[in-house]
Amino acid sequence: MLVAVRASHEHLDLGVLDALSRGADQIDDLLAHVDCIHGTVVIATCNRLEIYLDAERFHDAVAATVDAIAQCSGMERDEVASHVDALMDSEAAAHLYEVMAGLRSRVVGESEIAGQVRTAFSSALAAGRTTAMLNDLFQIGQRHAKQVASTTGLGAVGRTGGAVALDRAADVLDLGIADAAVLVIGTGSYARVITADLRRRGTRDIRVHSGTGRAEAFASSHRVQAVPTGMLPEAVAHADLVVAASGQGDAVLRPEHLAGRDSRALVVLDLALRSDLHPDLRGREDVRIISLADLAHDIDDDGQKQQARAILDEGVRSFIARRRIRSVDPAISYLRGSVSGALDDEVGRIRSRFGDEVAAEFERGLTRIAAKVLHPPTVRARELAVNGRAEQYVAAFHTLFGVDVRASQKAAGHPADDRTEASPKEHR
Repeated sequence: MLVAVRASHEHLDLGVLDALSRGADQIDDLLAHVDCIHGTVVIATCNRLEIYLDAERFHDAVAATVDAIAQCSGMERDEVASHVDALMDSEAAAHLYEVMAGLRSRVVGESEIAGQVRTAFSSALAAGRTTAMLNDLFQIGQRHAKQVASTTGLGAVGRTGGAVALDRAADVLDLGIADAAVLVIGTGSYARVITADLRRRGTRDIRVHSGTGRAEAFASSHRVQAVPTGMLPEAVAHADLVVAASGQGDAVLRPEHLAGRDSRALVVLDLALRSDLHPDLRGREDVRIISLADLAHDIDDDGQKQQARAILDEGVRSFIARRRIRSVDPAISYLRGSVSGALDDEVGRIRSRFGDEVAAEFERGLTRIAAKVLHPPTVRARELAVNGRAEQYVAAFHTLFGVDVRASQKAAGHPADDRTEASPKEHR
C-alpha cells in the first residue's frame, strides 16, 4: 500500500513547518525499524515535509510516521498529529505528481521542487530505502512532470519561483535589474535562490541582512555584502529593490527604515509565507510591494492547469497499472522458472547421452516451444492485472499449480501488494 504523510505551506505557516522538519534527515532511519513499513522517501523543504511509504497497514504506518516526526523534531506527538494529514494509494500518487509538476507550489509551475523531489528520491534509492513500488511511483512521476514542463505554459523556460519574482520586479524598477542595488532580508532557501538568480542576471550590488546573525556566513559563501546589525536603515536607504524572505513572522522591514531614502520608490518582493513587512508599509505611494499572491496570479492560467492535470492523471493511471502488473509478477516468474528448470533438466539429459552439438540443437527447439507456450498466459496475466482482476489470476494459478506465490514472496521478505485499488482515504 502507498501511504503519504504530509504537511505543507498550503495549510501551515513557515514556523510550524520549520519545527516539524527539524531533524527530518533522521526520519527514514527510525521508520526502517517499523515492521509494517518496507520503504520510505522523505521530502523535506522549506515549504513542505512529506513522507511516502510502502506499507502493509495504513493506520499503523501513519502512527509510526507521526511518532518518528515527533521524536526527530522534539514536538509533542499530539501536536504533530494535528499538523499532518495522510493519503493512500491513487490519491497519494496524484498529490505527489502535482507537487513534482509545481502545481502545489507557492508560485504555480516553479521548477525548484522537481529537483528537490528528485534529490530526495535519489538519496533514498542510494541508501536502499526504496521498494519496487516506490521506484515506480517516483520514476513515473518524474516522466510526467517533465512532460508538464515541456508541453504546458506552466513550465515555460524552466520557471522558478525566484525567477518569476525577479521578472516581476524588473518590470516595475526604474532601472535595469543588473544596475539595481538589492537588499535581501533572510538567509534561507528562498534567499539563496534569489541571490543566485541575481548573480546570473548580472546584478553586482547585492547585500544581505539577517535578524538571526547569519548574514556574515551567507555573504561569504555567496560573494555578497553583509549588512551589520543595526545598519538596516542605511541598507534600505541605499536599496532599489528589497527581497523580504526571512519568514520569521516579525515586522523586519518597518516604516522608520525608509526615513533616510530620497524620492526613489522602493520595490519590495514580499516572498515570506509570514510577511516580513510592517502593515503600515502597505498602501504607501513610495513603496511598490509585490507579494506571493501577485506572483501566483501572474501565471494562474486555468487552461494550463487543466492540461497539466490531464497529463498527471495519465501518470497516476500508469502507476496504478504498473502496480497491478507487479502483483502478478511472482506468478509469472514462478511459471517461467518452472518451465526453465524442466527445460534445463531435459537438455542436460540429452547432453549426457548425445553430446553438446545435439543438446544445443535440442535446446534451441525447446526454447522456441517454451516461449510460445508461456506467451499467452503472461499476456493474459498482465491484462487481468491492469483491469483489476489480478486476484482471479493468482487464485487460478494456485488452483492449477498448488503454489501460493504471495506467501512465498512474503517469506522472501518482499510483501506483495495484493489489493486492487482501494478507495483513497484521508487521515487527520
